[in-house]
Amino acid sequence: MDPFGVIFGRLVREKRGIEGLSQDGLAGKSGLTKARISEIETGRVANPQTKTVDALCVALEISREQRAACHPNSASGLPPRLLKILARHFGRDMPEATEEELETYLITKAEEFRQMQLRLQKLAESEGRISELIGAANEALGEGGFETADDLLKAAEAAQLQSATIVALKKQAELRIARGNVALLSGDIVSAASHFELSSRYFSGVDTGSEADNRSECAMLLRYYAYRYRSAEALHEAASALKRNLGIWTRDAYTEKWCQTKNALGGVSWRLSQFDVPKNALSHLVDAKSHYEDARAICSELFLPKAFATAGLDLANVYSNRRFAKSTEDYERNLQFALSLQLSTLRFFSKTDDQREWGIVQHNIGCSYIGLSNIRTDENKSVADTENAIHHLELSFDVRNPEDSLQYWVASCRSLGEALLNMSTYSVTRDSAHYVQRASKILREAAARLSHSEHPHQWAEIQAQLARCSEQRLA
Repeated sequence: MDPFGVIFGRLVREKRGIEGLSQDGLAGKSGLTKARISEIETGRVANPQTKTVDALCVALEISREQRAACHPNSASGLPPRLLKILARHFGRDMPEATEEELETYLITKAEEFRQMQLRLQKLAESEGRISELIGAANEALGEGGFETADDLLKAAEAAQLQSATIVALKKQAELRIARGNVALLSGDIVSAASHFELSSRYFSGVDTGSEADNRSECAMLLRYYAYRYRSAEALHEAASALKRNLGIWTRDAYTEKWCQTKNALGGVSWRLSQFDVPKNALSHLVDAKSHYEDARAICSELFLPKAFATAGLDLANVYSNRRFAKSTEDYERNLQFALSLQLSTLRFFSKTDDQREWGIVQHNIGCSYIGLSNIRTDENKSVADTENAIHHLELSFDVRNPEDSLQYWVASCRSLGEALLNMSTYSVTRDSAHYVQRASKILREAAARLSHSEHPHQWAEIQAQLARCSEQRLA
């Protein structure tokens, strides 16, 4: 196969003829001598210098593709734009080099480019953001965007480092959380909370999202402990953790997370109204109301509807609390308002798709009806309220079982047992023994599922209800 100079010489002669130029005319346009042009056209210069070829290409308007086609082993592995950029760089850095040296350079670069593509393709087998960045770097490289490719690979490197770091930090956090759980097991709430907070701070400065997620999960561990042992101390620690997260999940930037956190804080305050010293109960209820109303002020039936419904359902718990009312009349109005909130949330939750939430709503409606039945002066209205309570509490059982949700199932047992016992006391009730017998059966099933050591307060409360069953049988 003829060398580049011979093939390029033929192209120069053809283009000169098409342009109607003599060798003298071409010499004038290119700045080369007539003798040099004659040598090139006759193929006597096998490897003309790159600057000579450049001059003739400009004078005769020879395209990049036409010039590249003169190379017997053209660097076809290079994308056109990258080929142009590399050739320009080569000509700038080595103006005295021959076209054969340029060809060798480009062939070498083509192989380097192929190897780079293979390496990037292998790296791109990873998932998610890293893969996207590497793919974009590959494309930028093909366009000759070296700085862009480097920036993208730098971002991919940072993402990979973060990914690897997060995996290691999560393992480290799990170990620290395990230490916190051991502290909880021993009843050392302060140490447990300290371990939990340290497990979250492992992510500080690396991934604030993971930091907040971890802290939220640890707060839930403290809340579960508090619910089981009626621990106000654990609830205060949980509240502190949740408040720290509000500094990360800000209202405007992370609206949904912010609402979830406000709802969680409301739940903590509501439980504190039950577990803290009585003189603080009303203050905790006011705090809970404030948190729930803050969430509802941001959400709506159209924007974050589930968060809106959850805040409304929890707000109903505040109004259902006797301590939140100044009088019996006030309490009855509060219970009616609570019922309206609870009943309005049913349309947001499906029995099929949202079983947990649907069961909670049904249970809470039942509890509100129990509250109303207890303050009625008209027995007929009280009976109607109790019948409604039994109906909704039985519905809650449709989606609850002790294997999947023991605490929720026990709550339904206790509340339904309470409603059945109430029903047995009315003068209009024909078969009081039937209601007492059914209540006793449900409560005994619940007691059998609980350990006195693990759930001391719930177990004691169920025992008190069972004692009432015995008293009702004797009455």
